[in-house]
Amino acid sequence: MNTTTPVQVPRLRHPLALEEFYHDYYVPRRPVVITTESLAQLGWQTHLWTNEYLSYKAGAQQVLVLRRDDASNFAPDSTRYTPMPFHQFLAQVMTPREGDRDIYLNLQHDNVIEPPLLQLVGDFNIPVYFKDLALRCVNLWMGNSGESITTPLHHDFNDNLYVVVEGRKHFTLFPPEQAVNLYPQGKLLEVEPNGYIRYENLDHRPHMSLLDPVNPDMGRFPLYATAAETRRECYLDKNEMLFLPTGWFHQVTSIGRHVAVSFFSVTPTTEQLQWLEDAIASRRERRGTGQA
Repeated sequence: MNTTTPVQVPRLRHPLALEEFYHDYYVPRRPVVITTESLAQLGWQTHLWTNEYLSYKAGAQQVLVLRRDDASNFAPDSTRYTPMPFHQFLAQVMTPREGDRDIYLNLQHDNVIEPPLLQLVGDFNIPVYFKDLALRCVNLWMGNSGESITTPLHHDFNDNLYVVVEGRKHFTLFPPEQAVNLYPQGKLLEVEPNGYIRYENLDHRPHMSLLDPVNPDMGRFPLYATAAETRRECYLDKNEMLFLPTGWFHQVTSIGRHVAVSFFSVTPTTEQLQWLEDAIASRRERRGTGQA
């Protein structure tokens, strides 16, 4: 197995020119970390998000929290969703210094936006890097624990712009073309050029990997040795965001008290990416000849 140091995800300062973002990262499907001095640079007011403020604005809303039944890292087979008033989640998990290691809020849904984010829409907006894309949904992640909380290795079916409001996260990443070497639960059919991964069906979480990249069982998963050579990682701190294209496998470890908002956008087709690449090239050519 390859034990070389993982490649670090590139880090750039906001504001990043949209043309540069699209040309260097969006079109070629490459992750990038974009850092800000403060999310106020995005027009956000999430500095207001104390427990008291959140409870006042959205405490009456019902949320589904993820509970784990054992010491696993929130693996799907050992977790369950249960309803809880948002104010109770704040009081039980986010307020105590030690938090609660067995409860986690990962608001993901089929609607564009749901409570409690619906009650907080005046405090944030779609970041400029996603403002012209077809938005799929807005998600909320909250937790607090004296121990780190890890979500198992998996990939998404949408492009993701993940913004850390509070706390720190560690991402371990692998590109989509390594899917066969990462042992997804579903029967893999195809990895498209845009990174979209197709399975025989979408039953039983096909996009979840069977292996743990931190402690891989090489006897059971020998092909992981190839995937390990492509491993990338990054820490994401408060006021930073990660662009994560469709199909990139990721394992996320959250440290201490943490809050994040992520934006899912519809995966562009290969044809759309080619059109955008050609449009940028044409614009740069015109600019170089003084025609734009």
